[in-house]
Amino acid sequence: MAYRETHERNCPHCGERMSATAPKCLNCGRLVDEVDEDDSAINPRKVWLLAAVVAVVLVIMVVVIALT
Repeated sequence: MAYRETHERNCPHCGERMSATAPKCLNCGRLVDEVDEDDSAINPRKVWLLAAVVAVVLVIMVVVIALT
């Protein structure tokens, strides 16, 4: 019976399965600890979504307080 490695993970860059201890993905060739510049920046779309949710919650709270 062949040894099957049970300690695997997905590459953070390409998503392919790889060894959990490998420092570099064999599929895309990138280092696992390498940080994408896009991932480190704040996503403006998420900021707007969060602001919209906070605004809706505040409006609901004001309406509830005004009606009581």
